[in-house]
Amino acid sequence: MKKENIHNITSSGFKTPDNYFESLDAQILERISEKEMISGSKTTGFTVPKDYFNSVESMVFEKLAVKPEQPVITLKPRRTFYYVAGIAASLVLLVSLVFNNTNESLNINTIDTASIENYLYQEDYSNDDLANLFKTDNMSETDFIDIIISDDYIDQYIDNIDTEDLNLD
Repeated sequence: MKKENIHNITSSGFKTPDNYFESLDAQILERISEKEMISGSKTTGFTVPKDYFNSVESMVFEKLAVKPEQPVITLKPRRTFYYVAGIAASLVLLVSLVFNNTNESLNINTIDTASIENYLYQEDYSNDDLANLFKTDNMSETDFIDIIISDDYIDQYIDNIDTEDLNLD
């Protein structure tokens, strides 16, 4: 068959005998009513050994018979391990606190200026917040005159400063 003639097909190609669907119910019921089909199977297909039901009870009780108990091995509880580990950790902490006590006191003079600048830079304080921290009653111009800054520190500061931080407006 050619592709050009596909739209001209009028039949599906399947054929059924005349009056097939009208007589189908009658044919099925006729086969069901035949006693030869049903009586043809005389055995169920399942077989039971001889004297099975007489001896099954004794076989079940034999399998369920109490067996002698075997000794139970107790495992060491982990609770004692946790107690010992806690005591050891507290002793190590106590020893490290007592013998690692250095007499260095932390004050404003021991903190590096760069650390303070980094802290203030990371905290995003505004100029108004920093101005509120200064007490103008105790400040004078002479406080800033006596400060001596070395040239090396100025050079290092200029090398590390970002050009984006400079506001020349």
